[in-house]
Amino acid sequence: MATQNIITDSYAHETLFKVATELIKRRHYESALYAYGAGTASLEHEGYATVSLSRAYVSECILLLAMGDTVAATKDFQNVHLQNTQYLSSRECALEEDLIRACNDMDLDALNEVRSRSGSHRAAMANLDPVLRELVGEIRVSGRVRKEKQQSATGNDGGKTKKKGVSSKSGASAAVSKEIAAAIKPSPPPELTGKEIEQDTDAVFAEMDDIMNQMGLGDDDGEDDDDDIDLT
Repeated sequence: MATQNIITDSYAHETLFKVATELIKRRHYESALYAYGAGTASLEHEGYATVSLSRAYVSECILLLAMGDTVAATKDFQNVHLQNTQYLSSRECALEEDLIRACNDMDLDALNEVRSRSGSHRAAMANLDPVLRELVGEIRVSGRVRKEKQQSATGNDGGKTKKKGVSSKSGASAAVSKEIAAAIKPSPPPELTGKEIEQDTDAVFAEMDDIMNQMGLGDDDGEDDDDDIDLT
């Protein structure tokens, strides 16, 4: 039923592509992909390949990659786009293939090379709608850490040697700190025997008696004064 109702008028696909362009501007990528799919179906119904069909294929791929759906982009490229023999020799096919490969490999350098203005795909990029060219610039990948970057960050043997040196230095610092803490820490007073405690106590009381006598508060003076008082 859907195949019978396909509009076969000339340039009917252009209206659908204009609708898709407006949807991309509004960030409605799913709806834009549907509109491109309708335009692609109209072109495929004609039975022969055209430049418009090639651009429609690569436009669908760009939309899927911008949505982050690399799996769907790869599936459409292998099961649908590559089945069109004439599409294989087009510049759009080469652009689509390299875009998918860069995203599958998570290779940011390869992706930047694909969308570079001075790269090998500059002609195919120039034939795209400006909105789609801008959308290609928004495609992102996680990226992959290179081996040479890992080696430069950690070092081969030098990094390990340096790490050992730091550890030994830290151990020496800890030992010195312990020695300083032991030197600063006051030693506990020696324990006294019972006889020594008694001698210290007597010395304290004797010193107190001397002070009291010097102040005229000794017991002897008090006793003499009490004897001279008549209590009768």
